[in-house]
Amino acid sequence: MKLNVLQENLKNSLNYLQKVIPNKPQSPVLSSVLLNVKENKLTLSATDLFLGIKTELVVEAEEDGELIVNGELFKSLINSLESGKITLELKDSSLEIIQGRTISKLSCQKSDEFPTFPIVDGDSLNFNLLDLEKIQSLVTFCSSADQSRPVLTAILLKFKQNGLEVVATDGFRLSSLMLNNISSSQEKTILVPAKALNELYRIAKQIEVNEINLLVSDELKQLLFKFSNIEMYVRLIEGDYPPYERIIPPNFSLNIEFDSEEFLIQLKRAAIFSRDASNIVKLKIEKDKMLINSSSPSFGEYSGEIIISNKTELDGEIAFNVNYLIDFINAVKPESLEFGMNESLKPAIFKDKKIKDYFYIAMPFRVNT
Repeated sequence: MKLNVLQENLKNSLNYLQKVIPNKPQSPVLSSVLLNVKENKLTLSATDLFLGIKTELVVEAEEDGELIVNGELFKSLINSLESGKITLELKDSSLEIIQGRTISKLSCQKSDEFPTFPIVDGDSLNFNLLDLEKIQSLVTFCSSADQSRPVLTAILLKFKQNGLEVVATDGFRLSSLMLNNISSSQEKTILVPAKALNELYRIAKQIEVNEINLLVSDELKQLLFKFSNIEMYVRLIEGDYPPYERIIPPNFSLNIEFDSEEFLIQLKRAAIFSRDASNIVKLKIEKDKMLINSSSPSFGEYSGEIIISNKTELDGEIAFNVNYLIDFINAVKPESLEFGMNESLKPAIFKDKKIKDYFYIAMPFRVNT
C-alpha cells in the first residue's frame, strides 16, 4: 500500500472517527483504524461494535492495500504534521508516514481481525440538518447516562404516517418533539443511542450537509446514516421503553405564562441555596406572581418572585430538582414559557410558545412543608 494525501483532508477524516475509538476497548483491535486504499480512494473505518463510521477521501494511490493501525497514535501523529502532502507507505509490518524530512513509522497489522460492517437494507427516508438540530437541542438532553438501564440512554423514534415523534427520558423528565415533515409509509418504533445522534449531529454540522439518508434494518437491528462521503452504522438498543404516554396528563387545571430569562435568573439564585438539599426548589403560584424558594440547613434560604403575564384564579405549589428546569431553559432557550400543573405530586409541563409540537415534562418532588 502506498499513497499521497493532503494532511488537512486526512486530519478532517480522522476527526469524524474520534468518538468511536474506545479508550478501553473490549478487544485491542477496536482501538484501531482500518485503512483501505482502492482506485485512488482511501476509506477510513472505526467501530466500538455499537457505533461505526466509515469515511472516504480522494488520494493519489500508487499501490492499493489494507491495514489497521492504532487509531489514537495515528490521529495524534497526523494532527502534528503541517498542512500539505504526506506519503503513507506500508513497509514490512510498519506504516511509514513521510512529510519532507520527517519520517515516522507506526506498527500495523493485517486487517483480518477488524470487525466487518453489516450490509444494511431496509426502509429509507431523508431528513435535513435542521431536523437533526431540533432533536439535538430539544430532546437528547433528557436521555440518561446510566448504562445500567440502556433503554433510557436511547432516543425513541416513532415513525408514523403523519410524522416522526422523537422522545427522550431519564425517568425524572421527558421531552417530546413531533417532526411533521418526516413521514413513513410503515409505522415502527426504534431506540437509537443518544451517543449516535450526538455524533451524527456533530459531524453533519461540521460538514454543513443539507440532507441525511436513513436506512432501517429491522432484521439486523441496525441503522445506517449516509451523507456526503460518510456512512454511520448504529446498533439499535433493544428493550421496552417506559410507557411514557401514561404519565402525560391530557390537560392541566393551572396554566400560566411568564418570562423565561427572569425565571432562569431566579432559578440560578435559588440553586445556590439548594445544593445540600437535593437541589430542590419550590414554586408557589399566587394569581399574578410566582414565588421561587429554596433553603439550606447550613447556609440559609432564598426567596424570589416573578410576574405572571396571565392572571390565574387558582393557586398552586410544586417542587422540582432545579437542575432539570435550568437544563431545559439552557437547551431550548425560550423567550416566554407556558407552565401547566394539576397537583403537587403529578407531572407538570413546560412549553416554549414559539415551538409547535414540542413539550417538556418534569416530575415533581415531595418536600416537607
